[in-house]
Amino acid sequence: MVWIVKYKNKRKIDNVVSKLRPSTQTSLYNAIEDLKSEGPNPNFWETTELKGKLKGIYRLKIDYRHRMFYEVSKNILTITIVEVSTREKAYK
Repeated sequence: MVWIVKYKNKRKIDNVVSKLRPSTQTSLYNAIEDLKSEGPNPNFWETTELKGKLKGIYRLKIDYRHRMFYEVSKNILTITIVEVSTREKAYK
């Protein structure tokens, strides 16, 4: 099953990603490819569905410091990437 990956604000996400280390960028792109092929909980990635006011948003741990946040729409197999940020800024 193939999932569609969209970006909520592609320009903002591209700007953040362009400032990341090359190894982190590679990990992010690998995570996105795994999301496309495996769905919202890909193997070998630490994912969590958030709670509280962020309910319905998933978090994927890219590395020790960076996180990717995404929403899942199962009725049309779509994953929308909401944000990529450091863990210090992620939950604000």
